[in-house]
Amino acid sequence: MIEQTDVIHAFLKLKSIKILHSIPHLHIAAYADDIKIYSHLPSSLQAGIDLVSNWAASNDLPLAHSKTSLLRLGALNPHYQFHIVGSPIMVSISVRDLGILFEPDLKFSAHIKKSVSLARLRSSQILKSFKSNNPAFYSFLFKTYVLPILEYASVIFCLAPSSSLSRLLESTLRTYSRKTLQRCNIAFSSYSHRLELLSIYSKRHRRLKAQLLLLYKFIAGASHFPNLNSFIRLSSSPRRPMTLIYLSPLSDNFFSFILPIWNAINANVSSFLSPSQFEHLLDSAITRF
Repeated sequence: MIEQTDVIHAFLKLKSIKILHSIPHLHIAAYADDIKIYSHLPSSLQAGIDLVSNWAASNDLPLAHSKTSLLRLGALNPHYQFHIVGSPIMVSISVRDLGILFEPDLKFSAHIKKSVSLARLRSSQILKSFKSNNPAFYSFLFKTYVLPILEYASVIFCLAPSSSLSRLLESTLRTYSRKTLQRCNIAFSSYSHRLELLSIYSKRHRRLKAQLLLLYKFIAGASHFPNLNSFIRLSSSPRRPMTLIYLSPLSDNFFSFILPIWNAINANVSSFLSPSQFEHLLDSAITRF
């Protein structure tokens, strides 16, 4: 994957983008001032790099090597050496894209650790800056200033509840909820009891609900997922209209993680639910913790 932040606006307006799309097995992703090109064929990726580089040079916008990153994905990656105008592109161990740290194994461990570190700092600042015995006040502060840090793009984290990264994401709320209720002199018996007292749902609950809602949007056409029918399809059974069939059972991805949970929750649903009905079902099906 090559990332370049200097030329996207002008480049996408020109006919050169059509040539980029014509390169076999080359994929392009762009947002604002970022452009990414990626391929499983080294020759196609190098051709894309050359096209972008040549266009930039001809328009007096030479690519800055310090702003160009190469991320190798997959254990069987051939580690081909890519170049910009004859100079090798340095390989990165992680690349920041739209605020997310991507690593070669796509496990997001670096991103999660960084987010948790910032969330812990923010939680500590809140507890040092305010003195109150009102738990609702502390709950509001956490939801406003800490949750957005932990939840940014967390819908893509397919984490088993018992995994170390899942426990790490939960740790900030565990600590904050305990210290808050101790400060407010409110007795509690467990983590789930603390969440109930503070009217907060666990990170696990919120992440799972967000993932299921995203899948619902894919199926309903409210959000776009390329070639969705290559991965899943709705069951043809009239008794279970919301059951999903996974079409790539040997793949390990978002769908392989979320479909068993989706089908278990929708096992007794007799008609396709509206968005509000589906969200209500999730609230009753997923425990607070």
